[in-house]
Amino acid sequence: MTSTALLVDDALEPVIHRVSPDMKLSDVLDLMVRNRVGAVPVVGERSEVLGIITSGDLLDQIMRDTPSGDGATPEDRLTARDVMTRTVLCVAEGQPLVEAAHMMVHKRVEQLPVVREGELIGVVTRSKVLRALHLGSVAEPERDTDGGT
Repeated sequence: MTSTALLVDDALEPVIHRVSPDMKLSDVLDLMVRNRVGAVPVVGERSEVLGIITSGDLLDQIMRDTPSGDGATPEDRLTARDVMTRTVLCVAEGQPLVEAAHMMVHKRVEQLPVVREGELIGVVTRSKVLRALHLGSVAEPERDTDGGT
């Protein structure tokens, strides 16, 4: 299989962690830190992607805010909706994998949500894309370079 024949589905990972838009930011932070997750999709009631929260988004929010006078930290006052990136690039499982790889490189994203009919079904990460592209190219049959003799 050539790397141009590979599809997003060939590098698809199931979504293990997702959050609702109303989840407290402190709970999102705890989930991401405990599970060593670099990003989580924010999904609606029908599993539609509403946004994404990355470790960079959280760190930016934590560094920007100071505790309020009531003793509550920003992570206690804010929800996922308040911090999530709302413009999220998504791909479809039948899309060429090289196209997804180009999107990741040019938009500088580590992972892309994969949707089917508007519903989140998984993610592709840079490492899985790289692995699939490499193994796909390694698995190609050797070409006959001497004209078949």
